[in-house]
Amino acid sequence: MSGQRSVRLLLLFVSLIGFARAQRDLATLTGTVTDPSGAVIGAAKVTITELSTGLAYSVTTDATGVYVRPALKPSTYTVQVEAPGFKTAVQRDVLLTARDRVGVNITLQVGETSQSVEVAAQAPLLQTENTNIGGDLSSRSVSELPLGGQRKVAFLARLAVGVVADENGAAGALGGGFSAGGVPSMGTSNYLLNGVDNNQNNIDYQGLAAYVVTLPPDAIGEIRILTNGYNAEYGRGGGGVMEVTLKSGTNQLHGVAYEFLQNDHLNTNTWDANKAGSSKGSWKQNQFGVSVGGPIIKNRTFFFANYEGLRFNSFGAAVPGTFGTSTLYTIPTPAMVKGDFSSELGNVIGTDPLGNPVRQGMIYDFNSTRNNPSGSGLVRDPFLNNTIPPELCTQLGSRAPGPLG
Repeated sequence: MSGQRSVRLLLLFVSLIGFARAQRDLATLTGTVTDPSGAVIGAAKVTITELSTGLAYSVTTDATGVYVRPALKPSTYTVQVEAPGFKTAVQRDVLLTARDRVGVNITLQVGETSQSVEVAAQAPLLQTENTNIGGDLSSRSVSELPLGGQRKVAFLARLAVGVVADENGAAGALGGGFSAGGVPSMGTSNYLLNGVDNNQNNIDYQGLAAYVVTLPPDAIGEIRILTNGYNAEYGRGGGGVMEVTLKSGTNQLHGVAYEFLQNDHLNTNTWDANKAGSSKGSWKQNQFGVSVGGPIIKNRTFFFANYEGLRFNSFGAAVPGTFGTSTLYTIPTPAMVKGDFSSELGNVIGTDPLGNPVRQGMIYDFNSTRNNPSGSGLVRDPFLNNTIPPELCTQLGSRAPGPLG
């Protein structure tokens, strides 16, 4: 009995996920139903069916022949219209993207309801329902277009007309930041995830990206880029809008497993390492994951899940993407903490103005600074055995915090 209760609770939770979906990334389908003479038809039944899930939504035209069905998730739909005394009209392959308001006008032909007229939808030559300017990228485009280093989907924004990449050195450039319509990018681009604010509020962009949540490309169903003419509901900034919509399950079980391997075999050495005579550092990155979606109850309840992992190993190599470049740090030994740097003394590399030998890594006492008795300039004495006395370590620690303090 307790097992059945757990299953019911699980199904309830999965069902509530659909209701919790943000409304701002959903689309609206509208249109007018008329007869061959152009007269409107009221009380016509309009059935809107999503092809991938089989979910159907019914509305009725009003007295002016108009129907409106909001809150449709981005997908492909079939629109079927029925009215007494007219043939059933079916319009297939109606594509809705995030926040679309698409008009599909239907003309019914006189005849029996059992008869039907089918029309394959075509891309409209002119968008008449809103003034949005920008572009849309499908799930296939997002997952198959090259994204480089860390596969950041924000880099795809520049495929839209009027969008350019952030200038080199900008805070969000390594995360795919962009500028739309000539508006400066920092703090003006608006990033949305399923209609929810996904903007990095720290203007310095922690993580080197202007957005907070980074999604694997294989978890994304659609990306919409708006550059101008969008509604006031988007708010926040005066620049471009990048709206990402997650995938959802369908009536068919689908999945994908992937790995992207990058290493140093074909990489050149860095300029500074070449100058120092150092060999090329090691670098290896594995970016891997799995996505799966399908039905729990056909035509009713669905699931989608994605996992992505990143394994990164680098030593002294230049790293693309948001990792910047690796840096070597010197950590003091216990002897160094006590002021003993004798281990750093190397070979003799020359002489000082007093004629004394100078060894590599030699440390000089700044308290012994004095005028050169045999000429111009200043001279100092090295510490004996390259060891700083404890009392001087205390002085150094009080002047500036550091490992010697």
